[in-house]
Amino acid sequence: MLFVFSGSLRLKCGSDTVRLVTSKQCVCLACNEAFEATAQDDDTRVVSLALVHRIELCEQDFFAKNISFGDSIPSEPIPVLATHPFIEQLLDLFFNIPRLTECPRFHRMKAAELFMMIKVLYTPTEHAYFFQSMIRPQDNFRVFVTNNYERAQGVTELAALAGMSLSVFKRRFAEHFNDSVYHWMMQQKAQKIYADIRDGENSTRSLMNKYGFRHYTQFSRFCKNYLQATPAQLISSFRKK
Repeated sequence: MLFVFSGSLRLKCGSDTVRLVTSKQCVCLACNEAFEATAQDDDTRVVSLALVHRIELCEQDFFAKNISFGDSIPSEPIPVLATHPFIEQLLDLFFNIPRLTECPRFHRMKAAELFMMIKVLYTPTEHAYFFQSMIRPQDNFRVFVTNNYERAQGVTELAALAGMSLSVFKRRFAEHFNDSVYHWMMQQKAQKIYADIRDGENSTRSLMNKYGFRHYTQFSRFCKNYLQATPAQLISSFRKK
């Protein structure tokens, strides 16, 4: 977890995802992903907190089964929230007493205090969004799928991420989404393509590269099946608007 106190931080994940985290914002990064962080200002000041294990609060898992999440959680490799002023004050106190800055017990105590604040100052939906890389299918199956489907190349890989056999995963998916995994994943891809074109992307080559289509005929057929128009027709329709 990174808390930007001042200035701004440029974070890059993979070849495509770049996000600017500015002052008074915090970000939660997955432990098993590679990120590049570059300060954008001379006065950039960041507090970094590394979590090796799942969060426990009062001897209970932060994402215990009785926690209720919303279903519509944006899936992002770099989820960002505004830092609450109370949390900023708490983190600022970490370094006020130099003799305690290297004390593990002090940091564990402050970490517990930090997550008590996170628990009450943010909503369950914000928890699910911010800590999405830590949510398991047993916590909330729908949120897990929504947060992780883009990391998987297909249904088999998504089932593996969930730690389930393919048959069990498909059955659970049908129970929660009333759809097949493959069809649902294709619909999500189609909606992202539609959003990109709506937001001004007019290069079919760029769209093909971004969404993994090698041939235009394949891309065009996909758009016809899921968006009822060819890429050229979709681009043209938004140009007229």
